[in-house]
Amino acid sequence: MRLHEDTLPFLRELARNNNRPWFNDHKERWIAIKEQFEAFTQTLVDEMVKLDPSLEGLTAKQCVYRIYRDTRFSPDKTPYKTHIACFLSSWGPKNSGVPGYYFQMGCDEAYGLKGTCNLGGGIFMPRPEALNAIRQEIFYCTNDFLAIINEPNYKKYFGSEFFTVKKLQRVPKGYPADWEHADLLKYKDYCTAHTMPERLLTSDRLSDEVLKVWKASVPLNLFVQRAMEDLK
Repeated sequence: MRLHEDTLPFLRELARNNNRPWFNDHKERWIAIKEQFEAFTQTLVDEMVKLDPSLEGLTAKQCVYRIYRDTRFSPDKTPYKTHIACFLSSWGPKNSGVPGYYFQMGCDEAYGLKGTCNLGGGIFMPRPEALNAIRQEIFYCTNDFLAIINEPNYKKYFGSEFFTVKKLQRVPKGYPADWEHADLLKYKDYCTAHTMPERLLTSDRLSDEVLKVWKASVPLNLFVQRAMEDLK
């Protein structure tokens, strides 16, 4: 399944005209783009639930982010995001700090991601108790975790590093500094991230390509879900 052909042109024009009068004049374009994106997202949900049963019952409307920016605490008062995105998670619609599957395309570098289209899985900005639980699971179930991140299809899409806002210089308190896998405990986020070539964004193969990437992240997501089981 493909996205609306006007998606990227609209977002690029919006980046140059990020104001309410322009958006209102082009509202019908946005509605058509959003409706197609929701249909695209529902296709992804229907396929991903077969591999991650925790997604059962999710709808596209719960997963697709609003285009309106929250400007209350930001010095940037432009009213609209210049990307479109969805997040699939059983932990609540569009919550942050929970495990899920993310897809974003557009003109800005939301959350530090660079490129026209980015996607992946795992967990971004977990709260302290969740981060502690994940680190503990890695420490006690190291072989399980290593099998996940060393799997060839995982490495093909995500390489050997997690996407994170910050990586600690030292091993977290409570863990031996000389542990051979101590570096795995230094991340503040355990996200997979993959940049999609722009040529695929107008292809009929786009949903298939997104699913390939997300499926490679399923074992990590299930590991994180297991670690956080008592926190849900």
